[in-house]
Amino acid sequence: MESTTHHSVADTSLVFTRSDEQVQALLQRLHEVADLEALGALADWDQQTALPKGAYEARMHQMATLQGLVHERFTHPEIGSLLQKLSERVIQPEFTAADRGLVRQTLHSYNRATKLPRSLVEEQERVRAAGTEAWINARSNNDFATFAPWLTKTIAIQREIADRIGYAETRYDALLDATEPGLTTARVEELFAPVRKVSSDLLQRIQASGTDIDDSILQGTFSIEQQQILCEKILQVIGYDFNHGQLARSAHPFTTSFGSPLDARLTVRYSEQFLQSSLMAALHEGGHGLYEQGQSKSLMRTPLATGASMGMHESQSRLWENAIGRSEAFWTRHYAIVQELFPAQFKNVDVRAFVRALNKVQPSLIRVEADEVTYNLHIIIRFELEQAMVNGEIAVESLPGLWNAKYQEYLGITPPSDADGILQDIHWTSGFGYFPDYTLGNLYSAQIFATLHRLFPDMDERLKHGETGFILQWLRENMYALGTTYLPEDLIQRLTGEPGSPQYFIDYLTHKFTEIYDL
Repeated sequence: MESTTHHSVADTSLVFTRSDEQVQALLQRLHEVADLEALGALADWDQQTALPKGAYEARMHQMATLQGLVHERFTHPEIGSLLQKLSERVIQPEFTAADRGLVRQTLHSYNRATKLPRSLVEEQERVRAAGTEAWINARSNNDFATFAPWLTKTIAIQREIADRIGYAETRYDALLDATEPGLTTARVEELFAPVRKVSSDLLQRIQASGTDIDDSILQGTFSIEQQQILCEKILQVIGYDFNHGQLARSAHPFTTSFGSPLDARLTVRYSEQFLQSSLMAALHEGGHGLYEQGQSKSLMRTPLATGASMGMHESQSRLWENAIGRSEAFWTRHYAIVQELFPAQFKNVDVRAFVRALNKVQPSLIRVEADEVTYNLHIIIRFELEQAMVNGEIAVESLPGLWNAKYQEYLGITPPSDADGILQDIHWTSGFGYFPDYTLGNLYSAQIFATLHRLFPDMDERLKHGETGFILQWLRENMYALGTTYLPEDLIQRLTGEPGSPQYFIDYLTHKFTEIYDL
């Protein structure tokens, strides 16, 4: 097993100009904002992992107050004045890439934030905190009706936010821009069209082939304690640093960082009956965690201390979960960990059968457990419903039926319950516009994966020998350390030498599953 020691990447372009008074004045204000945001993230982490059931009402008010303070500090006129002055100066050669990224990223967020009153920001946070608790209870009790009022409030808030921020074509554009700057509904639809086609065509070909992969080895009875050990060991294998992280349990898997690479925490959801659920969630969230832990410490406590965009962030969760984590090359060395922890289930199962089970294609209900072929169809369903909600085209009460109808249309299955249907994702407690980032992540991931294969022609052989550090080191130096210094379209160009293209994902998916299913 390779060392998980955290490496800082030295790069003078990632250092802010100390001699410039305006840069330093901006940083001083942003450090305070970042610290407050980190405390908010900590409170959210606690709510989803350890908060007593009866404490959410108090937490709701605490988090609203905290977000109000963040908003007040961040929209201070002095920040606007500094941004205006620096915007005209940072293009000069004496400034660093970090300076330019800081001004660009802060200005984008500042322009959005100043259009929103503090009262709306606080109300959004109250609804998010209370809605999260309502969602957890509703999913546990299979009772969409108890979550519906909070979703209704979230929709109203999201519409108001979009209207206040402004948009060229649709309200949804204003929401997409929050996580993927410049992204529009029209662009998402353009990118999704070939993805929808290749996913649907491959699914039909696989179903027509008559080939059935046996994945029963992943089902049975699996000790939660042993699953946790497995997740921790696999996270260590890919380089996740537990000195600067933690693995916990939550109702929905997620990753949280706190404005620095020194603390990036993960959660997974365990199922005693289905091993793949926690294992692949650990690899997925581990990818997010590696991105956060790999950032340059020089960017700490600034808006640059996170991924270039949420789509770029998802590229890493999908890269480590799927391109690497579902490959036979990766498991050739590490399958022994699974066999050691679950000998009764896997002692007499070879690694190829295990990997084929991980890659079985079958329409399923739960997005986070979906195979690579059908996964993006889950995203497209959410994308279409989110637009309809934001645009006021559907009533909340009709959502379960519409959800089920779309699952029947796209995947040929109908959820038997709301818990496995409309209530399966926590995301709608926070707002809308995030789900497309998962498919964008798949597109970026495939292009980065192709680049890795080009740079390291022996990558599969090295993975078979248990090596992952060379991949992580390259990603740290060329991507992770940069944080949000560059826009995603600039970053993908720097990483791969060409603009982002869905063709890499189409080729990746087609080649992989044509081979697995002998199509």
